Amino acid sequence: MAFPLPWDVDQVRSIVTQVDAGVAIADTLAAEMLDVLEQYECWAPFFRLIKRGLEEGSPERERNYVRLARVQNLYLEDTFAAAESCAALVAHLRPSYLKFSEDMLPHMIEVEDYAAEATLLSAICEHLALQYDHIACLERLCILFEKKTHNESRLAQTYEQLLAKDPRNVRALRYFKLLFTQNNEWDRVVDALTKLLAAVRHPQELYRVAQELAGIYLYQMDMPEAAIAVLAAHCEASPLDTSTILYDAYDRLNDWQGCLQVLRQCLLTVESDAGRATLHFRMGGLQLQLGDVSHAYESYQKAAKQPAFLLDALEGLINVSVARQDWAMIEAALAQLQEAVVDERLRGQLQQAQSRLHDGLAHAAKQT
Repeated sequence: MAFPLPWDVDQVRSIVTQVDAGVAIADTLAAEMLDVLEQYECWAPFFRLIKRGLEEGSPERERNYVRLARVQNLYLEDTFAAAESCAALVAHLRPSYLKFSEDMLPHMIEVEDYAAEATLLSAICEHLALQYDHIACLERLCILFEKKTHNESRLAQTYEQLLAKDPRNVRALRYFKLLFTQNNEWDRVVDALTKLLAAVRHPQELYRVAQELAGIYLYQMDMPEAAIAVLAAHCEASPLDTSTILYDAYDRLNDWQGCLQVLRQCLLTVESDAGRATLHFRMGGLQLQLGDVSHAYESYQKAAKQPAFLLDALEGLINVSVARQDWAMIEAALAQLQEAVVDERLRGQLQQAQSRLHDGLAHAAKQT
């Protein structure tokens, strides 16, 4: 709906005549004339008058640039012409990115017209005077291309520009870390994560990045020493659980003492009986590999207190007892195993084994 104006048709013609004739027009009157010409969509004189104001350095230059870009984009649907006007605005008037994005841009585009916003911001980005503004503009463009317009090619290009402008930019580093991960480019993933370690500020974020880097070193690049070094350097105070990565790293190195150290640390925080039994059972196996049969025996005994681990723990006790030549303990373990198994055939076999062992022990006692 057109609002009534204090101008009749003859007066509009008079404006057009004055503009065409190049008559000097005061700034305030020129602004009013532009309003009228826009209202009546008299674009030829509108553009001549606004161009004159811009060339003559009118105090209304900022307003005229915004008006020009708005008409080009909203009335004439020529977003690229509007982008050129925005580039000229920023190049000549040097507004900050914040001023442009909050005070000017909303007048040039429809609400939620993200494609137009991306076009206009792309045009002004290189003309922003301060690096901070340039980075802020690139970050907004990345959000637009990633979340709103879904332009993957422009997104990658813009993140490259952002990283070139700000090598420690967290948003860009995260993007490339994900991209390289998807492409299985593990050396480049490590490079991105290493840079992220130096860039993130919050300790919790640092712990997460370090743990991810350690995981890449261990599980993707088979570099357990590097994984251990990263966790030691960055995660000593971390509330995140790094025990799995550490244990697996020591395991790949056949460092059984290191594995035991991890399990002992886990014992300090585990709450469930089943969890403790699991740790004791695993510790028993490691201690047996190290030849520490006395501690292995104690670990298996502790694990055997949990019914879910009884059979495995008893098997471990038998192995320890064989190493110690503790035949009485083997006989007792076989008897306990008979009570635990439900398979009658297996129970009979255990009973036979226990009987033979008993007879052997008795015969040995007679010989002595």
